[in-house]
Amino acid sequence: NARLAERVRALEALGRGGVGGGGGEAGTKSAMTDLTRDLALMISMRGPMTVSDFMRQALGHPSHGYYMRGDVFGREGDFTTSPEISQMFGELLGVWCVSTWHQLGKPSAFRLVEVGPGRGTLMADMLRVARRFPDFYAAIAGVHMVETSPALQRIQGETLGAVY
Repeated sequence: NARLAERVRALEALGRGGVGGGGGEAGTKSAMTDLTRDLALMISMRGPMTVSDFMRQALGHPSHGYYMRGDVFGREGDFTTSPEISQMFGELLGVWCVSTWHQLGKPSAFRLVEVGPGRGTLMADMLRVARRFPDFYAAIAGVHMVETSPALQRIQGETLGAVY
């Protein structure tokens, strides 16, 4: 398709710093990253991209996504979350879960699900408190961590292996 070939050439020119890409001098880093090239190609082929699709790619792209880089948390990472600062946050949330479980009539089974669990520190702190309430702990039918990063999944397994 001639139109697609034209778009690919335009994207390649952008990647070399052409068409306002800034730079183009030998030895300078291209202004367009691999992820940017992928996003531009997707947009050129499919049209406008939703914010949701953009964020999915920016954070979870298998090769270029932010969270695919590994552990981005703590002193060595880009930011620190509350559970990494103090176990108190996770412990209080665990107590809140026990209280809510009581208010719901102590269901015999439920799942604990955490979305974007990072290293798994929050869930580990919650489960440590949960053990102090045997009926509540016994009712936990499963713990599910919603995570796209294989590196963080491994870290979560190590973190939770000590408490669950």
